[in-house]
Amino acid sequence: MHPHFSPAPPPSGEALQHHLAKALSETTHRSQRAFVVVNAVPFMTGIVLSCFTDVPAVSVHGQLTLGLVWGILQCGLFVASAWWYERQSTRSDDLFEESLAR
Repeated sequence: MHPHFSPAPPPSGEALQHHLAKALSETTHRSQRAFVVVNAVPFMTGIVLSCFTDVPAVSVHGQLTLGLVWGILQCGLFVASAWWYERQSTRSDDLFEESLAR
């Protein structure tokens, strides 16, 4: 004979809010880690390359050097990743607020 298990009751409002807060926290930490990694790797690469004075001084085109190109690309990457992080953060906060309003 199979034992009968009653279904678990639906989570209370407080338990649901706790679950949603935990999910928001995990999403936020994941976005923060991605932001740091995406920006730290090129930054550290730039620092290592700047230790060798010959590398950043390599001419790419006319007066444009490899160090200058690297700096411009790094700045563009930072702006793009900051925009992405802000968009992700706003989206996850909006979802959390909508779920609390229900």
